[in-house]
Amino acid sequence: MKITPGGELMVREVTVRWGRGRLILTGLLFFVAVALIPLASALAVVAASKGMGEATREVFFNVASWARILVYGATGIILLVLSYGPASRVRLWLIGKGERRWDRPWERARFFLLYGIGQGRLPNDFYAGLMHLLIFWGWTFLFIGTLMLAFHDDIVEFLEGHVYLGYSLALDLAGIAAAVGLGMALYRRYVWKPPKLRLGSLWDDVALLWLMLAIVLTGFVIEGLRLGMTELQGATIDVGDGLVTDSDWAYWSPVGFLIGKAAVKAGASQGLMELLHRSLWWFHLAMATGWVAWVGYGKLSHLLLGSANIFFRRLSPTGAALAGTALAPITDFETAERLGAGYLRDFTWKQLMDLDVCVRCGRCEANCPAYNTGKELTPMGFLQEMKAYLTKMGPQLIKARRRGEETKEETPVAGGVVSFETIWDCVTCGACEYQCPFFIEHIPKLMDMRRYLVMEEARMPPTAQATLMQLEQRGHPWRGTQLTRTTWLEELKGEGIDVPLFDGKQEFLLWVGCTGALVERNVQVTKALVRLLKEAGVSFGVLGAEEGCSGDPARRLGNEYLFQLQAQQNIETFKAKGVTKVIASCPHCFNVMRHEYPQLGGRFQVFHHTQVLAQLVREGRLRLKGVSEVWAIPTTYHDPCYLARHNDVIGPPRELLVAAGVDLVEMGRCRKGTFCCGAGGGHMWVEESRGRRINHERTREAAATEARLIAVACPFCLQMLEEGAGSVKEAQEKGMAVLDVAELVEKSVVFSRLVPLERV
Repeated sequence: MKITPGGELMVREVTVRWGRGRLILTGLLFFVAVALIPLASALAVVAASKGMGEATREVFFNVASWARILVYGATGIILLVLSYGPASRVRLWLIGKGERRWDRPWERARFFLLYGIGQGRLPNDFYAGLMHLLIFWGWTFLFIGTLMLAFHDDIVEFLEGHVYLGYSLALDLAGIAAAVGLGMALYRRYVWKPPKLRLGSLWDDVALLWLMLAIVLTGFVIEGLRLGMTELQGATIDVGDGLVTDSDWAYWSPVGFLIGKAAVKAGASQGLMELLHRSLWWFHLAMATGWVAWVGYGKLSHLLLGSANIFFRRLSPTGAALAGTALAPITDFETAERLGAGYLRDFTWKQLMDLDVCVRCGRCEANCPAYNTGKELTPMGFLQEMKAYLTKMGPQLIKARRRGEETKEETPVAGGVVSFETIWDCVTCGACEYQCPFFIEHIPKLMDMRRYLVMEEARMPPTAQATLMQLEQRGHPWRGTQLTRTTWLEELKGEGIDVPLFDGKQEFLLWVGCTGALVERNVQVTKALVRLLKEAGVSFGVLGAEEGCSGDPARRLGNEYLFQLQAQQNIETFKAKGVTKVIASCPHCFNVMRHEYPQLGGRFQVFHHTQVLAQLVREGRLRLKGVSEVWAIPTTYHDPCYLARHNDVIGPPRELLVAAGVDLVEMGRCRKGTFCCGAGGGHMWVEESRGRRINHERTREAAATEARLIAVACPFCLQMLEEGAGSVKEAQEKGMAVLDVAELVEKSVVFSRLVPLERV
């Protein structure tokens, strides 16, 4: 089988009904925001009439000469005020433990350009993204324009002629973009009022929008009054030995031209315009300098802290998509002061930095399956709780550390500041991290607190405790199962199919997993996959009775010590048998072996079964025929979180479904925007604390489509959605069924044997 150097099976995307038009529109809007303003200005300058060579402006027009000294003197003070804000927060972050986030600087710089400057997560929330794009780039061009004007006034006079006219047009277009974006923000806050803005209506959020709008609008009025007193009057300005202005220059500031023209037509006297211009100029200056100072505080600080957070994002050596995809291991069980994170000083400086980066945009909360089904957890909320406590307690901890004392008044974060239910509600689906524009790492914080509760305080839901005990005693999480890890092998042997044990001679190890071997419904998927691999002539073997648990349930349930024991045992077994390539049908096993085993020295090429099957179809080793010719059942595919969002495996399952002739329809939340089935983070075995069941919510979404069949690619999703299909009224009425992609592919392969090619 052809494998790329990075160990990935070659994958191509399949065209299905999905909002790709939104991505194209996003790209066009980005081009408009970044390129159109300077491009339009440049083209307009080229097309401008002759006789514009003397066009320029007086920089400090109608303002006292000492204003220049005041402005530049105040700039230093403003920058000091600005810098105090981040500096005071850095002191609080350093309460946390050290963490290396300076490696791979070029890769970090690339990510910053793409997601910081480039606003790379714009498509995640189209309206808010477009709004922010207009504000950001409009404001950026205005800021650059201000710097250019200062450079022109103090160093080299270059804003002359066509250059000046293009500059004037560009700034007006930038101001219009910023004003439109701010208008969208105010409409969203006061008229639309989406629920996710519930923490985004604090006084500084509201005041900031009105301040920025006032700066933009007063800037337009000041420019209009200047034009009304100079260019529209043909007045002489203080440039060189005196320069007579031309009314044709005014058109290049279209908004200012309209305002100036209106003032002149209204009969405003020169004295009145001078007074208004001078008063607004000082008012505008005060607001603008106040805004700059504000950058170090409140929501505006995201310009600095958010940018830094993107640069310092966790970079996985295995290419993990999210910070929560691969949890950091505990490496000092014997010497650690505490296992996990119970108090502020147990978190890393980067984890504490995340608290200040959050701007309460609500994207994480709006996509969190726990919050959206009535659970206590809100990703945005627990960050704000931790931030408030850090602000309150941090200075006391710093003073105590300097004196070498303990702070008796300190409240534990795990189970105290952040509640027990909040910590255990998380299903580690990654929706919060995928949506966050600043790459805040929610999952590692919650998992570190879960580790503390489990390993330090033995506080966990009863079902979690029972599952961990089952893992310790029997090596798997399935209480009450009557099956063994070899039962399915014996059953296949009875059908005449002999599955070899892996001895190092085979190309692949097929990792069956606890669920694939010990849960009857999932055993059917395992058998279907084995029959397909046999059909295609794939060289593979299994471990049989030697297979243990991958360790994923133990790690996600907070028992890091048990995880490392199980993972090390598997790694030693793999190495002893010469395993290099692994096929896993469970995305959770796939994820832990691909991204977390390397932390413990286990580096193997790991593939999901849909990747392998898709490659076999491409190579012609599996012949599929149109199942829809027999069934004609519309099908929707549910993306498992640990396959799509955590590992970017999106195309292969769809490729297989399309190849099988399935009539594929997409749910509203699909691909990386998928909605969890509710089983992640160990919740396959942990009861939900309150609210609606997550799997029922997802089943309703599937039932809302025209599909009658749900295709999955995860054993947990299969169980959760089958339960949902039998419990949710809408699904019951449609008679919805749930099948693994491998089962559908097998039916298509069997159909291909029964029906001649010309009949399909």
